[in-house]
Amino acid sequence: MTVLLLILAGFVPMTGNPPCLDHGSAPEPEDYASGIPVITYHQITVHESAYSATPAKLRGDLQKLYDAGFFLILPTDIENGLSRIPFDRRPVMITFDDGWEDNFRYIDLPGDSQVIDPDCAIAIVNTFIEEHPDFGSGVVFFISWDKVPFGECTEEKLNAVLDMGHYIGNHSADHLAFTKIPPSRYWEQVIPALNSFHRRLGLRTSEINVVAYPGGQIPRGVNAENVLASMEYRGRPAVTQGYLVDGAVGSFKNFYQGNKYRISRLDMALYSVPRLLNWSNIMVESNARPSLHDDLPWRPVNSE
Repeated sequence: MTVLLLILAGFVPMTGNPPCLDHGSAPEPEDYASGIPVITYHQITVHESAYSATPAKLRGDLQKLYDAGFFLILPTDIENGLSRIPFDRRPVMITFDDGWEDNFRYIDLPGDSQVIDPDCAIAIVNTFIEEHPDFGSGVVFFISWDKVPFGECTEEKLNAVLDMGHYIGNHSADHLAFTKIPPSRYWEQVIPALNSFHRRLGLRTSEINVVAYPGGQIPRGVNAENVLASMEYRGRPAVTQGYLVDGAVGSFKNFYQGNKYRISRLDMALYSVPRLLNWSNIMVESNARPSLHDDLPWRPVNSE
């Protein structure tokens, strides 16, 4: 854990001019912009609802994020200290909640063949990534099991999501808000969902260890984080990160100080990229080193 904290503390792009370190002590984390936007969508459809976004909006948001210098990250990148982020980009995570059919849908063609609907979420994301390879390569699909995930062909689609380089997260067994049940019953939502994944993904279920809370919140002051941290599934941690929907850009400082179960997210049915860019704590893109022997300007050397 100490090594991870040092790595994470190191990756925080600076605002303004980099300090002269002389290989001494690194600046304190609060001297840096440390916000990583994590944004979420639900349904991607032309039919308007409180939680939907149109295919046109999703395409437009991807373009705006790309133009603003962002790079797609996954939960594994947070654990790994964001080491994949290029010098000239800054991190953003894109998530899709619930596993609606319009997130991954096939359409029938003549002759009993099928193709992925170009207006479903995964097709829109894949097309944009193919056209902009310097944008990163993956998004997160948080799946709940209160419905048939992706509408049909669940096993095939879940495996395809992983094959495409995306990430699957746990959104609970019954989509029951964690604020309505005591922490002692969280396992009833986390473990049965993992069992459902395991029946379709087998060993690949070991990659599913982050949770998005139905309703977007977990209560405070009831030991919720410790319960999640102690939960195991088949000999490994069942939950290593937890994601809210709280309308905020969370500080990465909070993550490497140990608060891994309250990662903030923004609902893009209620938000816009231009508004996102007004957040003052978002990490800025970094500058390349003059030479390979120089310190990374956004990763100061810690002499301890």
